[in-house]
Amino acid sequence: MRFKLFFPAVLAVSFLLSAAVPASPQTVPEYREKGGIPLEVGAGFSDFNIDFGQGRREDGGTVSADWTLRRMPHLLHGLGIDGAGRDIVFDAPAAVSFVEYRTVGGGAIYHFPRPHNIVPYVRTGEGYGWLKFLPGYAPGTYHSDTRGYFYAGGGADFHAYHHLWIRADYEFQRWQQLFGDPGRLTPNGFTIGPEFDFGTFHGH
Repeated sequence: MRFKLFFPAVLAVSFLLSAAVPASPQTVPEYREKGGIPLEVGAGFSDFNIDFGQGRREDGGTVSADWTLRRMPHLLHGLGIDGAGRDIVFDAPAAVSFVEYRTVGGGAIYHFPRPHNIVPYVRTGEGYGWLKFLPGYAPGTYHSDTRGYFYAGGGADFHAYHHLWIRADYEFQRWQQLFGDPGRLTPNGFTIGPEFDFGTFHGH
């Protein structure tokens, strides 16, 4: 499956959806002023440089959830809890032919104030990852490994329709002491997909 051909098309459609919704950039949609659960959940298509094998890019999917923190000091409005799981298993690098790359992580996310149709954010945290590859790529019977990692990233949420948003996200990871010391991986890549806002996540 050639998911890489699909990624640019999804990105273009997402930006068109966000631009097609008529609203002033300084106006918060009415539904976001009425309260609700400060939760947003989503799913997306991911295209990642897994930093492993010739070519190094592989595709998969991501699910995510964010919870905004209420009753915060003014300077911290927009701060929340971030969590995501990722499964990168399609279109492995040619020299490896088979790689499974799975991660789950969580930390903090900050949406910038004065929300409108485009809401930028940054996020950071830690996670746990699992890498599996064909026997024979590494010495002996070694064909899988698990490690903790640090991540940092950011992007923007684009308002599509009512509670529906489109998220375009970039994430950088740093895996420590993999394949010996000082060996390490630095996977990074993009995810894009729909998210559903249950009430006030972008309303701060």
